[in-house]
Amino acid sequence: MASVHAVVHTKFGKRAAIKIAHRSVIGDQFSAVTFLREARIVHAVDHPAMIDVFATGSSDSRPYLVMERLTGKTLGQCVDDGPLMPRRKAITYLIELCDVLRAAHDAGVVHRDVKLDNVFLCDAPFADGRRIKLLDWGVARVEGEEDPFRGLIAGTLTYVAPEQIRGDALTPAADIYSLAVLAYHLLCRRPPFSASNDLALIHLHLRAEPPRPSIAWAEIPHALEELLLRMLAKTPEERPTLDEVEQVLRASIDEVDHPKTRFADGSRANIPLPALRSTWTTRWLMTKRSAPMVDSDELDDIDDIHDVQGPPVLLVPPFKLVSMVVAILLAAGAMLSAALP
Repeated sequence: MASVHAVVHTKFGKRAAIKIAHRSVIGDQFSAVTFLREARIVHAVDHPAMIDVFATGSSDSRPYLVMERLTGKTLGQCVDDGPLMPRRKAITYLIELCDVLRAAHDAGVVHRDVKLDNVFLCDAPFADGRRIKLLDWGVARVEGEEDPFRGLIAGTLTYVAPEQIRGDALTPAADIYSLAVLAYHLLCRRPPFSASNDLALIHLHLRAEPPRPSIAWAEIPHALEELLLRMLAKTPEERPTLDEVEQVLRASIDEVDHPKTRFADGSRANIPLPALRSTWTTRWLMTKRSAPMVDSDELDDIDDIHDVQGPPVLLVPPFKLVSMVVAILLAAGAMLSAALP
């Protein structure tokens, strides 16, 4: 839809970035006015996490925006390039996103395309310690204005809310759903829904319940897990507000470093779930209590079982090799003694 280029002003050396629309997308539904509305939206929200746009124009019938040049990379690049982002740091970035989205919603703006590739992590923190910029407001929905993307799924399909797919009225709850997908990806190392084609992914957003985050992250704080599931509710009215989201995120930071004891779901006795550092005997004895029930059809949908993080579920006790050899020899000796007259 557009490309971004680093530039330097020829007269006084100011470093900037130019976002220029591709000629192929300019037409009746997506005009130069539609492209340039991003500059107006950015200044209407007026938040430190918004990228500054200080000039607009057109070159060879292609509209462009001149904006501040950032140094760093997107969260999508951080995830793709590795290593795994510490969960405490990820929660800090999610809290920053809550703040900028709240400012947008207060200004009557719904971003509509919150995703890893639209969250920029700056190399150097700002004066207040923050590092996040939320990019690409070009498809945002502005309250009281005609929506140039009405009838289209303007967001990215991995993150899009069910009501966007259905073509229902768009509210701030759509951004909360997309934020949940982003948070799930950062904290559980994979998005809640993935499929081999767009139709299957649409069906998952509309119909399927997301897998519990504790399957991928066994030590996730209970309140945080329930929050993510509520944020992914199919009905916008069932999702929490950004204030609730931020409150739970802030309360979860310390617990991520020092997890509290959790108890097995459905357990009649209060037997704590084992942590990663527990002995193999405890983990093996707790297998039936801690292992989630997975339907065979669900296994077919998992592209790579190694993507599911967390303590392994042991089907048999992992005896050491020496112990196994001794046990086999003893059993063989007993059988031989029984067979001799």
